[in-house]
Amino acid sequence: MPHLFKYVTPSTGRKIIENGTLRWSTPPTLNDPFDMQFAFQLWIDRRTVRAMALDKMWQHFFGELLDQPLTEGGRMIRQRRGEFTRCMSREEFSKDPEFADVVDETIDMTEKNMAQTSATILRMFENDKILCLSDIPDSILMWSYYAQNHAGMVLRFTDAAPNNPLTRAQRVIYVDQMPSLFDDEMLSNMLAGYKGLDERQIMDVVTYTKSSLWSHEREWRVSANRGRSDRPYEDLPFNAKELDGVIFEVRAEAERRALTALLKARYPHVELLQAKARSDAFALTFEPAISRP
Repeated sequence: MPHLFKYVTPSTGRKIIENGTLRWSTPPTLNDPFDMQFAFQLWIDRRTVRAMALDKMWQHFFGELLDQPLTEGGRMIRQRRGEFTRCMSREEFSKDPEFADVVDETIDMTEKNMAQTSATILRMFENDKILCLSDIPDSILMWSYYAQNHAGMVLRFTDAAPNNPLTRAQRVIYVDQMPSLFDDEMLSNMLAGYKGLDERQIMDVVTYTKSSLWSHEREWRVSANRGRSDRPYEDLPFNAKELDGVIFEVRAEAERRALTALLKARYPHVELLQAKARSDAFALTFEPAISRP
C-alpha cells in the first residue's frame, strides 16, 4: 500500500508526533479478545484424511516415492520398503490393521488433543509485537472509537521512506469461523510420515486472521516477532519521512492549532488535512487544513 493510516486520540497523537515513536503491541493488549488468541479448530473430512494417509503410506512400501521432507516416523516407514514378499494392493493395505488402526488411532488422538495443541501454539506467539494500521482514513466508525469521537486525528504513513517496516505490511484476512490447524492434505501428509506443519504458515494465520466482524477496519499489520523484549508493548522510533500526512477532524481544531508548529518544525514535508462531514452523504471529505492564528 502507498499509504497506511493510524487512528489515534489527541493525547496519543501528540505523543507519537513529539517522540517519533509508534507502539507495537502484543496479543493480550489488543481490543479483540480473539486477536491472535483464537482456538484452532480441526475442520477435516475424516474418511478423506484416512484414505489419503493410507494411500501415501502404501507408496512408501510399494509405489513411487514422493519427493517430500520426511519426519522421523516417515524415515522409519521408508526403511521397511522391500520387506514384504509380495506387493499388497491399495485395498488390501487399507484394511491391514497394522496400518489402518494406527491411522485411526492417530486421528482420534489429534482430535482429542486439539485444544491443548492449539493453546501450545498460541503461547508461542503471545509475546509477538505487531503494528496495526488501516488502508482507509475516512471510516466514521474508527474515527468514533479510535480517535475519541472525532476529536483525535489520523496519521498517514508512507512506505516510500528507506528501511521502512511498512514494506512488510500484510493485509488482515477476515473469516467467519476460526481456522483449522490442518486441512485434509496437510494432516494426511503428517499421518503418512511427511512434514506437514509449516511454522511460518501457522505464524501468518495467527498474526493476520481476524473475525469478519472486524472487516470494516480493513487492517494491515507489520510483525516484529518478539521485538527486543518480553514487555507487553514497545514504543519504537520511526523515520520522520514515514509520516507524510496528518488528518484532523472538525472537533480537533484546538489540537490542530497546538500541533501545527511542531509538525512544521519536525516534519516539514507533512501534508495537513482537515476532515469534514459531507452534506450529501454519511461520509467524510478531506481538504487542506487552513492555518489560522
